[in-house]
Amino acid sequence: MNLFRRKDSSGRKKPLLRREAAGSEHERILLDEAQAHGKQPRGHSFRLGRGFLNFLGGWHRRHRNKEPEDVIHLTETSKGFQQLLQEGQFLQAYLSISESEQEGQDCGPQYQAVAQSMWQVVQQALQGAGHSKELELKLQAVLATVEQAQHKPPGPEAETLEDGGGVAAWGGQLERLLRRDAEARVPRLDPRNQLGPFLEKLGEAVRQGLGSQRASRLGTRLWASYRVCFQEALLGRLAELTQSCGANWKSYCELYTWGKEALFGQLGQESFLNAPSAAPEPTVGHLLDPMMFVTWMSQRQEELVRLTQERLEQALGKVLSCDRRQWAQSSCPTFLEILQLLEETIDAARPIGLTITSQVQAMVLETFSKFLNRYQAEAIRFLQQNAPAGAFPEVHLLRNCCILRKTWQELSQAHVPPADLGPAVEGAIHVIEDHSRDHLLPRVRALCQSLLRDHFGRKDKDLVHAVQSLCQGLRGCPSLHSTPMYESIMRSLHMVVFGEYVQALATHLRTLAPGKWRSLSAQVERDIEKLDNIFRKHRGPGLDGPQELILEIFQLSENTGRETVNNWLASFRDRFPGYLSPPDQPRSSADLEVEVKGRCCCCCCPALHRAWLNSDCPEWRWR
Repeated sequence: MNLFRRKDSSGRKKPLLRREAAGSEHERILLDEAQAHGKQPRGHSFRLGRGFLNFLGGWHRRHRNKEPEDVIHLTETSKGFQQLLQEGQFLQAYLSISESEQEGQDCGPQYQAVAQSMWQVVQQALQGAGHSKELELKLQAVLATVEQAQHKPPGPEAETLEDGGGVAAWGGQLERLLRRDAEARVPRLDPRNQLGPFLEKLGEAVRQGLGSQRASRLGTRLWASYRVCFQEALLGRLAELTQSCGANWKSYCELYTWGKEALFGQLGQESFLNAPSAAPEPTVGHLLDPMMFVTWMSQRQEELVRLTQERLEQALGKVLSCDRRQWAQSSCPTFLEILQLLEETIDAARPIGLTITSQVQAMVLETFSKFLNRYQAEAIRFLQQNAPAGAFPEVHLLRNCCILRKTWQELSQAHVPPADLGPAVEGAIHVIEDHSRDHLLPRVRALCQSLLRDHFGRKDKDLVHAVQSLCQGLRGCPSLHSTPMYESIMRSLHMVVFGEYVQALATHLRTLAPGKWRSLSAQVERDIEKLDNIFRKHRGPGLDGPQELILEIFQLSENTGRETVNNWLASFRDRFPGYLSPPDQPRSSADLEVEVKGRCCCCCCPALHRAWLNSDCPEWRWR
């Protein structure tokens, strides 16, 4: 503390005063001194009376648990010195000892007597019930003596004083006395007690420990030092509370709320020294110096936001795990819970304060963005694990993307995100959608090829049912049917389904005699009508069906053979670019969306086109 500057020359640990023969030895020295000099320091007798000896004996029995024969015995020549101590004139007593010390006398017991008398006065002020002028003057004498002693270099008395530091260590002794009192007044949390009642008890301890009555008893200068000791003791208890809370979010909220209200509820300062006795007890916020608790509160704030983020991330992880388990059975998408989780996290922070709420809002938006980045990798694994299944996991991912986009729209409208966060979120959702679509189209193509094998000539409806189920699943995605993504997917599916149907029909016609073609016309007409109805019901705007052109193959009366089929396919390609592709090249989603994205399609390569049309190679029929 600034008030108590300590001087310590060597830093050596001094031996304690040996008490066994101290009484008789010091008594003999003081008697010799009195007979030799016979003078009084500064008008006072230097004789120590027997009453003071009895006082020291009683003090040592109480504080050192020594037998009566171990007490230091002083002579009647110290009667004036004793009177100075009783009247609280500690500075005069100290100066008288210094004069005697300069004459070569062993003054260790006198220094010790001064110190013990001063500490009794301070203890009386700390524990007393009221203020008195006499006590105030004695406390001022204590401070004056301590300050005077700090400038004294260590002397022979350092070898005999109990703390081994000499009178220069009186400042440290006084500080330890104040600190011990403060530590005793700030309670510790019992593990059996609950946090809430203990925090109330802690607030009451602050009001009692730093109340105006104690401030008036100690005086301005001593009170300032005691207040620092008390607040440091309080910080120590708060650190213990932090450890006891651990990772319990609810306890952390309770502790932070108490700190915000008790330590920072009212930042204005109030003087207690001149407060009238009838004035109401000040609040804890007035009694404490908020600047001492800024670091602690800042750390608790960061920790509370971190714990909130951990809780949110764990909740989002559970949603993701539940979504993986229930994706094929649950009629209600699990991702619908995400927006509620995000909003509840923000709402839970509102009662704590605006500062925490603002930080939690920013954290929630950032955590949602990180969740989308995580979901990108999860989507790839999800498709790989569920690829052999009969259902389409890609549709489930597209449905989740719709929910995520809607979640972000509502979240960003309620809480303004950083400028760079919006594009990052939208970009992450687009990546998942594109990957799901690129994975969906080859699977739909493979399904169509499988169902179209030996399809013509039978009356089953597997292809129609499969397409109907797929389109209904896409239509069921919240808000997906009105988005450009939905239109793009439906256009791509239309191209895949009808393109594969036309190629399968052409392959089958090549195996039939020309006269038997018309036997398939009724079945083909029913197929394309049902498929067209499905897409008309679920497709986006501007998608034209190729049913009329498909039926033209049965209206051709001449050249019914391979050349006729090839010409029909060429006409179909001209009317519907992108539906047909060379059979020797893999079909990707990029090829299927040439009209949407303007990329190169099979019609851009005439050589491949002619080779495909004129090919008789069976392996070119199905990829």
